[in-house]
Amino acid sequence: MRGTIGFALGFIAVAVSIAAQAPRPAPRWPDGRVRLGAPSGGSGYWASPSARTLTELNAKSEVAPFMPWSRSVFLYRQQTKFKDDPVNRCLPPGGPRQFQQPQGVQFVEQREVGRILVLLGGGNRNWRIIHTDGRPIGESAEAVPSYYGSSVGRWDGDTLVVDSVGYNERFWMGSNGVPHTEALHLTERFRRPDFDTLSYQVTIDDPRSYTRPWTAGWSLRWVEGDLPEYFCEGNKP
Repeated sequence: MRGTIGFALGFIAVAVSIAAQAPRPAPRWPDGRVRLGAPSGGSGYWASPSARTLTELNAKSEVAPFMPWSRSVFLYRQQTKFKDDPVNRCLPPGGPRQFQQPQGVQFVEQREVGRILVLLGGGNRNWRIIHTDGRPIGESAEAVPSYYGSSVGRWDGDTLVVDSVGYNERFWMGSNGVPHTEALHLTERFRRPDFDTLSYQVTIDDPRSYTRPWTAGWSLRWVEGDLPEYFCEGNKP
């Protein structure tokens, strides 16, 4: 009898342990759509990126499919130890780099007006707007060049797919100095497979800088609470 009770208690303990380790399901809106931000009544943001440079998780041995000029720029930035990095001068971390900042990012989904705000904890607390109201994707020549581009998002199941154009050339896409031009077109995919994980994938299409489109990706972790207060105090231009 004691053996039976001991076995049962051991089984229960294992079951409780497994349940405690199981991922929490992603929060959802009443209509079933996954939430990229905090659940109702909660707060939180995304941080701790699994990669700190744009090319860390590139599947191929090459860093990126550079054109000769972009490879030269990339190598120059490496050789000069990134002394010209715009982030050091308090300029925004535009493009994919916004999702690799140590201060994290926060999603504010404003479904009633068809947009998602992406708030940055770093970069002097900048923000980005992703329009989800069904408007068409723009062209680079139509948008005013900016650090975060003109973004249009749509849902493909539980994945938010965002197309962005209209970037300026004043930022680096990654901390390792990957260059781009105003012809840059980004296709980003955001997916929340569970409560604590955000999967980010970006396809970079810049025909003036690269011989073909290429893709990178990483994940971020959920942090309970508000974005930390941070303001850059570098040498501003």
